[in-house]
Amino acid sequence: MRRTSSRLVAVAAATALGLTACSGSDEGPEKSELTESEVVESTEPGTEPVDSLVWGLPTGEPTSVDPIVAGANSEMTMVGNLCESLLNLNPDFSVSAGVATSAEWADDTTFVIDLRDDVTFWDGSALTADDVVYSLERTANPEGPSYYGGAFRYVTSIKKTGPLQVTVTFGQPDAQFRNALAGPAGNVVQAAFATEAAEAFGTADGGLMCTGPFELVEWTTGDSIEVKAYPGYWDGEPLVKQITFRFVADAATLTTALRSGEIDGAYNLPVSTAVALGKSDSGTVYRGPSTESLSFGPTSAEGPAADPRVREALNLAIDKKALISSVLRGLGTIQKTFTAPLAWSGDPAVDIYQAGYDALPANDSPDLERAKQLVEEAGVGDTTLVMAIPAGGSTESQAATAVQAAAKEIGIDLELKTLQPTEFSELFYNPEKRADVDFVCTIGYQEVPGSLYYAPEFATPTGLYNWSMYDVPEVTALLEEARASTDPAVTAEKFVQAQEIFAPDNLQITLAGVNTLLYLRDGLSGAPASIAYISSPWALHLGGTA
Repeated sequence: MRRTSSRLVAVAAATALGLTACSGSDEGPEKSELTESEVVESTEPGTEPVDSLVWGLPTGEPTSVDPIVAGANSEMTMVGNLCESLLNLNPDFSVSAGVATSAEWADDTTFVIDLRDDVTFWDGSALTADDVVYSLERTANPEGPSYYGGAFRYVTSIKKTGPLQVTVTFGQPDAQFRNALAGPAGNVVQAAFATEAAEAFGTADGGLMCTGPFELVEWTTGDSIEVKAYPGYWDGEPLVKQITFRFVADAATLTTALRSGEIDGAYNLPVSTAVALGKSDSGTVYRGPSTESLSFGPTSAEGPAADPRVREALNLAIDKKALISSVLRGLGTIQKTFTAPLAWSGDPAVDIYQAGYDALPANDSPDLERAKQLVEEAGVGDTTLVMAIPAGGSTESQAATAVQAAAKEIGIDLELKTLQPTEFSELFYNPEKRADVDFVCTIGYQEVPGSLYYAPEFATPTGLYNWSMYDVPEVTALLEEARASTDPAVTAEKFVQAQEIFAPDNLQITLAGVNTLLYLRDGLSGAPASIAYISSPWALHLGGTA
């Protein structure tokens, strides 16, 4: 998944669980006490100033903080605090005004963005419509490096129509576009600075110039990135004056540093760290709602993995409840398909989406007899299939081991292939690298709201992640109609109809939805606990407590 692959390769969660537990034994590790804790969207806003704090980045050093190429969790954790989007993503995954006071459809093919008049870059210069036009065109450029150009698929022009107004014209309506502006596709950078920095923009050498609440100060390669509060921020100066983002990709090291207070907080905690700190008296682990999911999918249009019967058989063979208990220690949920309910929870047509989701089969209890029958029908009982997993990603490794054991139960030989981060990432960019692999096991997430973010990428012929060349004309037509509608109810109805068709084909076999895990030391509060942190200036309201 191009937009998620770099986020996946460095996931580190050294939980050291027994393989018997992963395969569904009742003798697995006992659940963390965190499983009994409430799932919360956010923590209470901080109230007291904080001179400085250290924040852990469990997936290591960012490759860039340029918002259009920020894909890894470390990068995304930082970027929202530096380069903000036109619209704001709230902890409940709803969208509200941000740098743009308004961003709405004027008619079916005309989208008008009105900007605040008090937004400045870190150098004190005012944000203009020219900067926004430059930023959006830079993101949309199909010849550029942007990961988020797909959001501009139906855009025909982006023009300045006033000192603080930008008008985007479309060839057809696009129901997903407004949501996209609350994420990386809507990020704003200073045109003059980015043009001069060129390819170095967002790197340790090239620097950055944005409007967010924190300003990039120093990047110490191999160790940390330091940012400071921007006193001219339009929504008020942050309470935390300085944050040092430290690169800590080793789970044991992160656990020790958080427990000792050397690091004050972190998102994307490895499961082992969350469980260990759940019993700590130095701080609190929060469970938040998420769009993150653990899944695996086919890599080719040929071979057994491309056969829906094989994927259905594997889906029916896996004990997902046991996997959530053993691999995720209960810090996850049954998720019926790759689009998590949080993605549409703030939509006006939420009831339509919920009814469609509720109607899908949960497949949360194994059906080995039916699975064996499907394997026999597909004629793949004597075939060895290969599943790629990332080195260091123990959650994926343990989940894949559970899948391997389940596959064996129904007569499929599944070989696990561990790839180093660079090799694993290349699977998502280079089809040749997928030649010897049948499945890829990943952890991915959706960084903006909307039912149409993931589905077209898996279920339509031109989808970025449709490696099995799934092509059902009715599904394609329904998803196009959903995206081209200006009525949220129609969009929801069309999507639900398409989902009813493609979900049983298991284009991705979703093993579990994964909770967002946040740690804050005692005396700190204000960070959102939901996955919304990934596309928002989450540190703005972080501060001390009385």
